[in-house]
Amino acid sequence: MNDQEPAQTPNGNQTGDRLRSTIAFPYGSLRDAEAIADVLHQSWGGSASPDQIAGSLNTKPRGGTFRNKLGAARIFGAVNVTRGKISLTDLGHRLVDPNAKKGARVEAFLTVPLFKAIYEAYEGKSLPPDGGLEQKIAELGVSVKQTSKARQSLQSSAKLAGFFDTTKGRLVKPPVTSTPGVSSKQKGQGSNGSASQQAASDPLTALWMTLLDDGGSWSADETQKFVAAARAMREVMSKSD
Repeated sequence: MNDQEPAQTPNGNQTGDRLRSTIAFPYGSLRDAEAIADVLHQSWGGSASPDQIAGSLNTKPRGGTFRNKLGAARIFGAVNVTRGKISLTDLGHRLVDPNAKKGARVEAFLTVPLFKAIYEAYEGKSLPPDGGLEQKIAELGVSVKQTSKARQSLQSSAKLAGFFDTTKGRLVKPPVTSTPGVSSKQKGQGSNGSASQQAASDPLTALWMTLLDDGGSWSADETQKFVAAARAMREVMSKSD
């Protein structure tokens, strides 16, 4: 889906009010998408039919509850549907990985065209109250009859992904840090990599490596908070020494 496509039912059919929406959004939430991903991973090895997934969730494959969850999983980028088979995407695999879940949730939230548009419109600003937010959602292309559902999905998904952790009522992209010694760049150095070993034994080095690896995607506010935390840690360590 792209920003110009209307929101769709999970099976891809455009119906009713969704036909009048010109920007994609899920009827379910990010938690619903994770429920589908978890079942695929835990019960079916990453790929299954709608009937199999619905059976694992104790729902009917043609029921509204299941259709909304599956639709959410697709729009959040957690699954692909091909020839009657539903399979985890790379993002879906990361959503079920405890070590990668935090970053995957952020990416999944911003994968939804409507949610990304709202984030970009209010980045660094306070969100309007519910009525004002629904008006903005309508301006972005959601059918007036569906703005309330779209807002509720956005708010619950943003909360799960950590966008409200810093300031309530303001979408702030959470910094996604790697576990010291196991970031993608450090993995390439092998088990004998000196940087990896040093990061594992020295918290300040670990913070520096995190900044180098992930800091490029942070906002100025996020970077400032990270630096402040690092300085506080250095102060504590200096007193301990």
